[in-house]
Amino acid sequence: MLRLTASHRVYTNTLVVKRMNKLFTIILLFCTSVCLAQAVSGDSLKVKIAQEFLKKRLGEKVIREKLVLAGVYEGPLDLVTFELKGRTEVNKNLVVVFLDGNKVESKFNTKITKADIANYYKGQQTKNLFWNIDYATNIAKRLDFDKGIKGWDIKLEGMVYDISWSIYSYATETWDPYEAGGKALKVDAKTGKYEIQDWSEIE
Repeated sequence: MLRLTASHRVYTNTLVVKRMNKLFTIILLFCTSVCLAQAVSGDSLKVKIAQEFLKKRLGEKVIREKLVLAGVYEGPLDLVTFELKGRTEVNKNLVVVFLDGNKVESKFNTKITKADIANYYKGQQTKNLFWNIDYATNIAKRLDFDKGIKGWDIKLEGMVYDISWSIYSYATETWDPYEAGGKALKVDAKTGKYEIQDWSEIE
């Protein structure tokens, strides 16, 4: 019969704990990787759907040579955004496609056309492009907008043509239950006009 001394038992218990910790770490990393993969996969699908929609309106050459993905923003309608390349001095170069789940919103979606793209590169006004994130953050910097306790939280929010860049500054944030509040700089992505509002959130 194998008998364990006190030191052997301590060593064995320590070994078991180390192995359990290692196993837990592997499981945690696996779960995190799966969650991240699902998130990336979900955004990739949305981007593909938006690109297919724009191909029908603008042509494959424009999608391939003129557009670059700018971001995907979640909301009642998801917003998939692209920026037109070139003319770096112009911040009104954002193309937005609205998705209802994994379908293109059919009634009020972007009306952008090939003429809009041509007008943009000619330096002419076009009504179907939006102000990009750099335009919004430049306003915030010019106003010396407070970054609060955790830095700005920037979102693109709204429905169809009534959308705004929202730059949230956190004055407070507590947990269990979650409460937060501060100031928000709202920049109309269509007109470029802005205002500062109070905001709060309670869960």
